[in-house]
Amino acid sequence: MRLTEMDIAEVVTLVNEWGTVPCRMDGRTPHPGAEQRSLADDLHPIFAADDATTRAALVTDLLRATLVRPELAPDLTESWTVDDPAQAPRAAAALALRHHLAHHPGRLGVCADIQCADVYVDTSPAGKRRFCCLTCQNRARAAAFRKRKAEAAAQS
Repeated sequence: MRLTEMDIAEVVTLVNEWGTVPCRMDGRTPHPGAEQRSLADDLHPIFAADDATTRAALVTDLLRATLVRPELAPDLTESWTVDDPAQAPRAAAALALRHHLAHHPGRLGVCADIQCADVYVDTSPAGKRRFCCLTCQNRARAAAFRKRKAEAAAQS
């Protein structure tokens, strides 16, 4: 079966909307699809890994498990195939991560807000993104401000 390509943004959406950890952290009920949840749960550790070596090993394991292989289409374009159609989404996500990590290592992450476990792809020019969205960033900054204010009051 020929794979339909998956964009890295689709991988992020899959993990954040279907993953057990992101949904549990912010009180959302995960979607009922067991296959998508399983895939999202398999992908979350790739974003959470601290180093490129671990990420590479996890993506490689996914690629091996799906038995994805390259193929040259009749029009001489590159394509990817799997024998088991059930493995197609897993292989497509693994290939999207493989491609992204090969070009942008270290640009994946999990939100730094303690109330969130959503994943993100860092597209900022400086490569220093730490939060999945502005809401989480503002919540974390407000909490840090309140903590500093309370510490200053306690020292007075």
